[in-house]
Amino acid sequence: MQHLFKRGQMVRLSQGVTARPPSRIEYKVMQQLPERGGELQYRIKTEREPFERVVWQSALEKV
Repeated sequence: MQHLFKRGQMVRLSQGVTARPPSRIEYKVMQQLPERGGELQYRIKTEREPFERVVWQSALEKV
């Protein structure tokens, strides 16, 4: 498996990840994480929130 997104890259949550309509909030990839459950993960952060999120690679799209 290979990471599709690099540290520092800007990404968005893909459509269909949440029950709400997709937002256009941009997140910065803070760290690439190892595979878990057959899929790669990332730690992402937006300036709007004081915390980081961990998301699956399939939940992200390029800005």
